[in-house]
Amino acid sequence: MTRPGLAVAIRSLCVAVLLAAIPVHAADAPAGDTKDPGRAITSQLICPCSCGEVLSGCTCETGIALKGYVDDELKAGKDKDAIEAALIAKYGEVILGAPKAKGFNLVVWIAPFAATLLGFAIASMVLVRWVRGKRAAMAAAPGGAPADPDRSLDALRARAEAELRELKE
Repeated sequence: MTRPGLAVAIRSLCVAVLLAAIPVHAADAPAGDTKDPGRAITSQLICPCSCGEVLSGCTCETGIALKGYVDDELKAGKDKDAIEAALIAKYGEVILGAPKAKGFNLVVWIAPFAATLLGFAIASMVLVRWVRGKRAAMAAAPGGAPADPDRSLDALRARAEAELRELKE
C-alpha cells in the first residue's frame, strides 16, 4: 500500500471508530418495558447489597424491598427521575447501573474509546515501520533488485551439502 493509500486507510479507520463511539441515546425505558414502568426503572439500577445484581432480577431481601419501594413510589405518582434521585440520595451513585455522563464520570465513557484509538495508532505506526524496514531490506539486496528466494535457498542448500561433505571426510 502506498503512503497516501495507507494514510487514507488509517483516516477511514479512525472515522469509523469515532462514529462507533458516538453514544446512541435510547429512550429511558428499554423496548420491552413500556408496559411495566417499575421494571424499566429497576432494570437500570444495581442492588446495593453485596449481591451486586441488576435490581430487576435480584432475589435477595434488599432487592425485593427496593422493587417494592419503586412500585409504591410509582403508585404514589412519582416519576422515574424523582425515584432515582431518592435512591441516589440514600445509597449513592453506586446504585446506578452506569454512571451519568457528566463531570468526571465522562472519563468512564470516553477512556475506552480513546484507548482503542491510541492502540490503533500505535499498531499502525508499528506496521508502517515494519513494512518500510522490509522494503529497505529488499532494496539493499545485491544489484538493487529484490533477492530471489529460490536462489538464496539453493545457495544455502549447496553450502549445507558442502559442509556435510567436509564433515564426512
